[in-house]
Amino acid sequence: MPHPRGNRGRRCPTATIRRCEVAGTVLSAPPRVDRARFYTIEGQQWPSVTTILDIIAKPALGPWYAKEERRYFEAAMLEVLSKPGARDPEYVLTAVAEAVSGVKAADKAKQQAAIIGTAMHAGIEWALRTQLGEDAGPEPRLPDAAVWAVESWKDWAKSVALEPLAIERTVYCEVCGYAGTLDLYARVRGVLTVLDWKSGKAIYPEAFLQNVAYRHAATRRWMPSTQGLIVRLPKYQDDPAWEAMPVPESLTLEDFRAALRLWRWQRRMAGQPEGDRPPSRSGIHPTEAAGPPRAPRRTG
Repeated sequence: MPHPRGNRGRRCPTATIRRCEVAGTVLSAPPRVDRARFYTIEGQQWPSVTTILDIIAKPALGPWYAKEERRYFEAAMLEVLSKPGARDPEYVLTAVAEAVSGVKAADKAKQQAAIIGTAMHAGIEWALRTQLGEDAGPEPRLPDAAVWAVESWKDWAKSVALEPLAIERTVYCEVCGYAGTLDLYARVRGVLTVLDWKSGKAIYPEAFLQNVAYRHAATRRWMPSTQGLIVRLPKYQDDPAWEAMPVPESLTLEDFRAALRLWRWQRRMAGQPEGDRPPSRSGIHPTEAAGPPRAPRRTG
């Protein structure tokens, strides 16, 4: 039977709508979460040091992510194979897919590590403020891994005659245009030091740049130091003991500012906020030329 004239080549409206819906689903990317952190200081917004250093690639994360996903998949497979119906290949594939869906194993591990790291910092801060006679509030309840780290920190602090001066202090440089919160400004064996606590399995190079940025900003806030020190603390009993590593003197503020410039460029290219721009300047940085800014004179 011949087709009615005019219908040849006409598409089904329902099929067209469905194709459009599928196309829209494929083309529309999920919104990206901007995790950049900014400090608001004297009406200005400055990016945080840790936000800036996210610009640096972390090659060790790639193999770690792969290892965590593989371990998670193996555990899910073993669990599924132990259940009734494990002889059915379709059941096994479906069950394993459901088990590994949702938050990725590596992301779960990162979240757990972040919880331990935050708790460790809270335990150390409480101990330091108590030592200085400040109102530290009730002693925080810590997970076992954080307790192990804090006890290791106490052993290290005793071995270096740690004398805390400023704890969790916000520092910034309005000339460079960044801010951050240093873990501790103290005397270590009598030497003025800016310290950072780390709870990872190793001390990574960007930790040194972070400390360089804090030392510079601390000097701008009348807290000069002779050295920077990174202290890595164990989270588990099979971890090695604490590890203290001085920041290499070969690293300078210019190394950190190179990362800062790259971060600002990437933000501009992506159309994302980069905070307030520092005043244009040329020549030597004021701190390099004349030391920290002068404290305001008291009157009256």
